[in-house]
Amino acid sequence: MMEDCPVKFRILELLDSKGMRTEEIVFTISKERPGYDNDYGKAMIKYDVIELVSAGLVNEGKSVIDEEGIFQKGKLLTDYTISDLGKTYLDDLRQKVKA
Repeated sequence: MMEDCPVKFRILELLDSKGMRTEEIVFTISKERPGYDNDYGKAMIKYDVIELVSAGLVNEGKSVIDEEGIFQKGKLLTDYTISDLGKTYLDDLRQKVKA
């Protein structure tokens, strides 16, 4: 794991090991990072994932509505995987950022 890296880098690391759904990414990072364990911090993590998708580094999969209140009742829970471009970018980051 890269130390003191931006949240987006950590998201790529998580998705490199396996595909994850919205709440899995958010819960993992909010437990690791001080200040991200509140509603604002969790929203920022979700926004970072969306930015990674728009940059082509992460792929979106199936989405379902959170009817049970697992994370945010009535909101979408989406499956994410790292893209080939994301893997290339992450490999480059790992060479440049302190582990």
